[in-house]
Amino acid sequence: MKKQSVRNATIILGVLGALGAGGCGDSVTNVSVASDGAKAIAIKVAPDRSSPASLAGYEAVARATGFARYMPATTHAYMGIYDGKGFVDEVRKSALLKMAEDQLGGGLIPENPDFELNIEENPQLQMVAALLAEEIFVGVGNGAPGQVANMVAFNESYSRQSVKIAMKTLEATLSGEEEFEGVGFPLLLRGLLSDPKGGIGIVEKAQMPPVTFGFKVSDGDLRGQLYEMAAQGIGAMLEGLGPDGEGFAEAVNVERGGSKFTGIKIKGEELVASMPPDMKEGMAQFMDAATVTRLMKMLESKNLVVAIGVHESYLVAFMGSSADDLQIAPSPAESLLSRPEAAFIKPFTGKRLVSLVTMSEELQESSKGASIFGGLAAGVKEGLAETDTFGDSQDLEVLLGLITEQESAILDLHRHTPGGSVTFMEDGLKIEIFGGAEQPSLNLDTVRTYSELGAQDDVLLFANWVNDAAYKDKVLEYIETLGETVYLAAKRVSSMELPEGVIPFDATEAEGILGMFDEQILPHFLELWTGVRDDLVAGLGDERAVIMDLKGALPTVPGLPQLLADEGKAPRVAVLAPARDKERLQSSWKNTEKAINGIIKIVGDMTGENIPMQRPMSSEKNDLKTWFFPFPFQTDDFVLNVSADEKNVYASTSKSYVQSLAASLEKVEAEPGKKGAYFHLDLTVLNDYLSGWIKLLEEEKGAIFGEGSPDAEDLMQILPIAKQVVSALSELKGISSHTRNEGGTLRTSVHFRTGN
Repeated sequence: MKKQSVRNATIILGVLGALGAGGCGDSVTNVSVASDGAKAIAIKVAPDRSSPASLAGYEAVARATGFARYMPATTHAYMGIYDGKGFVDEVRKSALLKMAEDQLGGGLIPENPDFELNIEENPQLQMVAALLAEEIFVGVGNGAPGQVANMVAFNESYSRQSVKIAMKTLEATLSGEEEFEGVGFPLLLRGLLSDPKGGIGIVEKAQMPPVTFGFKVSDGDLRGQLYEMAAQGIGAMLEGLGPDGEGFAEAVNVERGGSKFTGIKIKGEELVASMPPDMKEGMAQFMDAATVTRLMKMLESKNLVVAIGVHESYLVAFMGSSADDLQIAPSPAESLLSRPEAAFIKPFTGKRLVSLVTMSEELQESSKGASIFGGLAAGVKEGLAETDTFGDSQDLEVLLGLITEQESAILDLHRHTPGGSVTFMEDGLKIEIFGGAEQPSLNLDTVRTYSELGAQDDVLLFANWVNDAAYKDKVLEYIETLGETVYLAAKRVSSMELPEGVIPFDATEAEGILGMFDEQILPHFLELWTGVRDDLVAGLGDERAVIMDLKGALPTVPGLPQLLADEGKAPRVAVLAPARDKERLQSSWKNTEKAINGIIKIVGDMTGENIPMQRPMSSEKNDLKTWFFPFPFQTDDFVLNVSADEKNVYASTSKSYVQSLAASLEKVEAEPGKKGAYFHLDLTVLNDYLSGWIKLLEEEKGAIFGEGSPDAEDLMQILPIAKQVVSALSELKGISSHTRNEGGTLRTSVHFRTGN
């Protein structure tokens, strides 16, 4: 046996072990089989657990979803992609792609006489196209939730250990050690292996779920060629690892659902026995003998099975720890389609499907332990607790622990339900999502009072949602703790006596700046934060809306041709929120104004310049009061402002736009059915806007640039291309999304609307 083969196989199993490869054994019977001209060999065949069952009303779903009908009911996640050729053909028919092809020609592909893109004359490309043309699928079975949980635990451990290594490195530097031998991969490996929360114990108990993937190839001859190529690859792998029955690999042939699968099994126990002594000696450099022994036992329990076969018109591949896990559902009623996360599919069986995704609740819930900054914070806290080099760090450790706790409390609010999605062609492209990850940041049960604003003519963009107050408060507390922690850490580092070059800035200077910040700026900063964190948040209601149109006037900038100032249009944007408590809103402004005045005074004292606080101007129309800071070239339709009436608060780029929106809200009442989070982008409005600009520039080029000017000539060169682009983009009509609760189920509908 070649050492290289052993090493390669060890790497394979070691990686799989680290990812959670399971150690299940095969329940097998020895038989003798000859397959398609191959020599007859003694192989192990796992029993087929198939049993007849009726379709039980799954006929339409089974026909529409392809191989999903053959995936066993133990499947935790599945994705199918359908009619790839048809979808690509639809895209190639689009005016946008035709324009790109006309403009770019063959420029995207380098000139190469050996390269031939013509599929009809390229056998290799024909095979690739055949694999992608009809249906692609992948499914993950038993053990997937535990596998994800193990990966999350391992990643958390990696984050903690990486931070602790960085701190030990800094500690060694501060102690005057010229070379710290424990730095780098050896220390990281030791930390991972010894970590009770994510070390070798995770690898030992992990289990790799079975993965089944493949392609639909209706052409029998081509399907046979593809299978033969895959089978030859399996055979080459077997020969490379050692003759069958003599090394640590053996041939595996099984029958499932009347179809034969052939493959290879790498046996962990025999692999470990075949390892050269120097490999184990190399491991001993990074870990103690007991750990090496544990790793070897872990590898012994890990097997890898890779198999391929043909089931009806599908080329099917499998990878897992046991051939027993390779299963073909005996009927649709006993397949993935019977699981709760697949219940949503039936109404869409008559659609032109593009993709199907299902995911179990257990698999989704298994990822909840993944943190954002929690792992890093835990690593810093543990590192500080293990050393006195950084002085008394109890206050910092408390904050680091609080980050982990607050983050965990936020993540615990993210719950999951069985779900999936279906994508199909209908008036463009539609995506319907059912269940899945709940969105605790949103209140989906409160009526949206701004919903009718999105129905107005000429609205380019409209987004409307209601925040969940409890979730918002938790996030703000978390952000506050993060900021406090970073600031305290910066102060601690700046006060330490650090060797030159350890940090990329002057520590003495940084300490002086932070001291000045503490004494002079921090009180104003806290005042500003109080105005925003407490008063502003409390004063505003939970609903939000963002609305944009393209009907605003251009600013009267010097040099702008008068015709453009009169006829040109610019975007107008407004953000809306309910005015829940006007007294708190007034208090917010007072605190904010006081804080800004204080900071400006400090800056003025430091620079020796008098910087007066700008006073906002105000105007009032009916019950709507508007505040804005004057600046040159502004108009009523182009000025940054904040406005408020008895019911709402507005922030906008246009005072006149706010007045129009306020008047509209006075005329409409919220419909009880308008709930959830809504987004819409009307691309027909954008197309009309761009077309209007093109027409204006084309018809009035002389008045804008001057007759015969070079700028006008340059414009005439560009306009034909611009017109072609706008014409092509006109096929895209809009994008919309609506997330809501529907019959107790979380639902999201997305629509990419197209049309000629």
